[in-house]
Amino acid sequence: MFTILPLNADNLNCFNQPDARFLASERIQLRFTRKGFLPEYAPLPSAEWRTAKAFPASAETLLNDENAAVYFAFSENKCVGQCVAKSGDHHLCELLDLRTDSRHRRQGVATALLSAMEEWVATRSLAGIRAETSDDQPASCQFFERAGFTLGGVDMLWHHCDPAQSDRAPAMRESVLVFYKFF
Repeated sequence: MFTILPLNADNLNCFNQPDARFLASERIQLRFTRKGFLPEYAPLPSAEWRTAKAFPASAETLLNDENAAVYFAFSENKCVGQCVAKSGDHHLCELLDLRTDSRHRRQGVATALLSAMEEWVATRSLAGIRAETSDDQPASCQFFERAGFTLGGVDMLWHHCDPAQSDRAPAMRESVLVFYKFF
């Protein structure tokens, strides 16, 4: 079982602690329909380990930001998940980071963190949650779909000038996928 706790002075050291590796065995292909975007998943030739980047802000900065919320999931006093969000534009919560330690996936950690964040969103009377991921992270896309989010947009040019993506052909650079959940 998990314990969900907000960021506080006693657990600052837990920030960015969960192992952010994930095994990708599929790639996302988008189809455009009359009802919007339809993600489809095609198997990769072989599965590969990928690592999500650490969240770039410091825990102290987020702790002092009244428009931000950070929650941690603990299992047996070990931090196994993290969720970061801020109040954003258009009366929406911006889900900035959601990660589960690789050894604790498929056990409800991310769902519990998202539920805690939804409670925070409700206390702020926000209209919903906006979350970004990339087409290189099929597991996060599938999670958002299962959690009731709708794929609302695709930005194929966001990584066009990203130095980390410059060695890829333009058509092979990551695309940003934007998911929404309204209340």
